[in-house]
Amino acid sequence: MAKKLEIKQLNIEHLSAVMELQKKVIDGLQKDEKHFVLTRSAQDFIKALEHENTYMLGVFDGDKLIAQSIFAYPQNGQERDIPEFAEDVPNAELVVYKAVLVDKDYRGCGLMRHMLDYIEQESKKFGKKTSIIQIAMDNPASWMSAMNNGMIICKVDHDPYDNAKVLYLKKNLHSGVVPSAKTGYKQFTMFVGSNIHQYIPALFNKMQHYVAQGYYGVGVDKKSHSLVWAKPDVQNNCTRPVTASVPSKTIHY
Repeated sequence: MAKKLEIKQLNIEHLSAVMELQKKVIDGLQKDEKHFVLTRSAQDFIKALEHENTYMLGVFDGDKLIAQSIFAYPQNGQERDIPEFAEDVPNAELVVYKAVLVDKDYRGCGLMRHMLDYIEQESKKFGKKTSIIQIAMDNPASWMSAMNNGMIICKVDHDPYDNAKVLYLKKNLHSGVVPSAKTGYKQFTMFVGSNIHQYIPALFNKMQHYVAQGYYGVGVDKKSHSLVWAKPDVQNNCTRPVTASVPSKTIHY
């Protein structure tokens, strides 16, 4: 029988649960993995929970918080996260994903994909057009999950603040079309192996080269352990600024 999990917006009453989840996630990482998860203080989470344009979404198994995501609806004229990416898109069009954490006991259940999909569906109701995210190159589980949700790798670079190797991904929330050979785009696959971590440095350099040549990472071929690259059109249209709230939802796995 499928297990019922509930997605709902978090508030200040969930702060202790958020802190506990973060601790469990970080404690469960290997030593060489800890650097790609930003450890946030209680004040950081309070700021996210109380900011008028920033939201926290949680996934609950009963009363237990098992996953959370921070995202923002920046307004025109405001400073926003990831300003070095999608500079041509007005703030009011954007959904900016800032952090995703999943309880290690629930990995493999597609919770990141469920959260991203749900945020996108709600964002479209408020006229949002584009979602963006920055993910550490050393965190392939997260960027592959984002790609499986339809996001495409548009930029491969070093973070301007800490020089970490990062990927920048973007999605047109209204097109729903991932470029492929069927749509006439030039396409190829890049083998990444079954143990992608050992190839990260070389892959980063290759991916930078492909993006410089006009290619974007548009999909994951699990059967061949490869990434799919193509030359897509990622232009988006303008929309109005919004204020919003996120209702709850029940999911199954």
